[in-house]
Amino acid sequence: ETVFVLPNNSNIIMAAQQCQGLTEKKVVVIPSKTVPQGITAMMGVDPEGSVETITAAMTEALSTVTTSQITYAARNSDFDGFEIHEGDYLALKEGKLFGTDSQLDALLEKLAEEGKNASFIALYYGEDVSQAAGAKFQAICPDAEISVLSGGQPVYYYIISFE
Repeated sequence: ETVFVLPNNSNIIMAAQQCQGLTEKKVVVIPSKTVPQGITAMMGVDPEGSVETITAAMTEALSTVTTSQITYAARNSDFDGFEIHEGDYLALKEGKLFGTDSQLDALLEKLAEEGKNASFIALYYGEDVSQAAGAKFQAICPDAEISVLSGGQPVYYYIISFE
């Protein structure tokens, strides 16, 4: 009777909200902006709870997640104080440029340092990399519970969730 929609992309939230009047079902849009936010929101669902309780729990869970991603530069550019070269690795944190480097490991280390206070870290590795980053995060964040999962994503080498 009720459909929960998790857009997992800030550009899709408004489009998802348009579905609310197009069906007889009750549609609830949880404004998740990243896949890790969506996963965390779903983990907090009590299927026996009311729609209102589930909505509140899922929405509250969104604020507990920090999402980082590592991708690559398609061209040379200057952005937000960073000189970016085609082929460089780019680290994003909450959708904003966090750093750039010619070495993937250097960015992974910087992101791990940023997550030192996290209790839970999930690394979703993409189709062109391995799960080896998990060991680096475990060494830098020894108190965190770390999950390393194949995400298979083609554009992002890693999507990293800090909670």
